[in-house]
Amino acid sequence: MRWIKRLFHYCRNRFRYSNFFTKMVALFLVAVFLPLFICSAFLVTDTIHASGENIAASIRNNFQQTYTSLDNRLTQVKKCADLLLNDAGINDFLRNGKNESTFWEQRTFKTDMDNTISFIENAQNIKRLRVYVDPAYFYILDFYHYCDIGLLNGQIWFTPMRLAKGRSIWLSSRENDLLDQAQNILSSHDTLSYMVKGVDLTNMQRTAVIYQLDFSKAEVEEQLYSSLVLDGSCSFVVDESNRVIARASLGGGAKLDSLPDCIDRDTVSIDGVRYRISCADFEAAPWSMVTLVPDESLFSYSDLDQILLFILLAFISGSVIFTSTLRFSRGVTQKIRSVVDGMEAVRNGEFVNLPVTGTHDEIDNLIDHYNYMVDELELLVEAKYLSGVELKAAQLRALQAQINPHFLYNTLEMINSYAFLEDPQKVEQLVSALSRFYKLSLNHGRDVYQLWQELKLVEAYFEIQKIRYPDSLALTIDVPSSMMQYTIPNITLQPLIENSISHGIMSQEDKRGTITIVGRVLESTIQLQVIDDGVGMPPQIVDQLNAGKPPEDVESSGSRYGIYNINERIQNYYGCDYHLHFESIQGQGTTVTIILPPM
Repeated sequence: MRWIKRLFHYCRNRFRYSNFFTKMVALFLVAVFLPLFICSAFLVTDTIHASGENIAASIRNNFQQTYTSLDNRLTQVKKCADLLLNDAGINDFLRNGKNESTFWEQRTFKTDMDNTISFIENAQNIKRLRVYVDPAYFYILDFYHYCDIGLLNGQIWFTPMRLAKGRSIWLSSRENDLLDQAQNILSSHDTLSYMVKGVDLTNMQRTAVIYQLDFSKAEVEEQLYSSLVLDGSCSFVVDESNRVIARASLGGGAKLDSLPDCIDRDTVSIDGVRYRISCADFEAAPWSMVTLVPDESLFSYSDLDQILLFILLAFISGSVIFTSTLRFSRGVTQKIRSVVDGMEAVRNGEFVNLPVTGTHDEIDNLIDHYNYMVDELELLVEAKYLSGVELKAAQLRALQAQINPHFLYNTLEMINSYAFLEDPQKVEQLVSALSRFYKLSLNHGRDVYQLWQELKLVEAYFEIQKIRYPDSLALTIDVPSSMMQYTIPNITLQPLIENSISHGIMSQEDKRGTITIVGRVLESTIQLQVIDDGVGMPPQIVDQLNAGKPPEDVESSGSRYGIYNINERIQNYYGCDYHLHFESIQGQGTTVTIILPPM
């Protein structure tokens, strides 16, 4: 065990002090290839087990959902019948003996009853509601909704139902076919029915009315079909004698008119095929739902050949990705390293130009602009020492203020991280946005922009921040095109955007927010507003900034100190009538208004 511990410490130290390229290659080997070869030994059994568990769970869930839906449907039909049985007006007319009723009484009853039937059929999706009554009510008989109760005498289930204490019976489509043939109605083989009787209140042995509620067998079979997951599986609704009432199958399941008596078991063999059984009795009706799933379908998803093919493809893909990663990472890390080395040289006061490879990609563009920046800085530094003029020194400070080394350093670190994570698309986006940002920020040494150029710089900056804070920031620009030619001091909006992100939006719990830039022309001024929905600022800081004073704690309020410098620059360019104005409500956000002359 001691030599294993020494080996572990040796590898850890070598990895810790190795360069980025070596770390990336080592991590790739450990993270991709080593787990691939280790997991392949356990892949077969784990896949079979997981596949079986997932499929079994899916079958159980689908079965339970379909069972619940069908039971609710049967309960709904039963409640419709209870509504009729408990209707006092219907009871008074149909269940009060055979006393004679006039034509107008029967027609009035039929009119009211038609409304009830229409409501039940339309609202509860009942195909047809039939009322079987004594032939004495011959004025309402139409043999569609209102039928002679004598038509039921030939049905084998009618006499037992009439004599039984129970009041209802459920009929399959087969029994409905016999009933429709007795009434000379063409059968559609697609109707299930619920029959319920109402007794004469003056003679409890006499059946006064029979209600028949027909609902769609196809609707039941469609719901049964939704419970099926695997080919060869089938689902049934059966009665107490295991006769099939409705069926659905997927990919040619078992064709049965009745199920064997062993459905209370876990498995059953039918025509040489072994099935797994799921069964549940409905609460609303004396029927049951049964689903049969063939064993062979359960394990067809765990075929060993497919697993081996997957391993082969994964190995080939991993090799291609590894080779591509080596080539891409080597090129990216070399260029990033050269930029980092250049930044270190600038920190030490050495203005060193970086070599350009000539490939003209985004990093090469960044290097070109970086070289241009270094050249400009070198010229400005020389001018400062040679001229000693305060105006030249102010121009140098303004140019240096435009170049945020922390922003550049953080962005390069992001590029380095995404290169490590092998995300060339993010690297390309970051380098392209950073290149555009510095190209616009330098502005060939000029101190003012046209407004459209400033907005382009803001968009480049915001693109980088959206990558840094994914799915957290949104930018809206509402500036009319008529304002785009007005001028504005370099890099005026970007520090305000940075302050809104750092101190406004990122200080919220969910770290999400929107920044809106609004432009308008008012009398003899133009106004640009930067609006955020962040945490806002305390009133004392708002008053301090509106008074044109820098924050007392400069180190902890660096970005606000930068905002103070923006205010100073605006007043130096245009006079004291033009400045920044701050409005903020804690918990709701901040609005910064830039007031400039229309130049």
